[in-house]
Amino acid sequence: METSAASGGPGGVGGGPAPFLIKTYDMVDDSSTDEIVSWSDNKNSFVVWNPPEFARLLLPTYFKHNNFSSFIRQLNTYVQIIINKSFLWNHDNAVL
Repeated sequence: METSAASGGPGGVGGGPAPFLIKTYDMVDDSSTDEIVSWSDNKNSFVVWNPPEFARLLLPTYFKHNNFSSFIRQLNTYVQIIINKSFLWNHDNAVL
């Protein structure tokens, strides 16, 4: 895991997923952090169970900051892009 890479914009290199999406997936998919963040029951979304711990422990591990609001703002840019393309992103159809 690379902890110092930029979070990336709406597209990854070569048309693959953006680094932000890859890092978010890796963070959520780590079962050792399920008390803080985990996949929903149907596995097509995720839940941040403990936002203060998410910001304090997980964000700085994967990103260059520990600001929960910044994470949500960036996540919302991808959600907006996805909605505009009539495409629901989830881990089942992510190309990693």
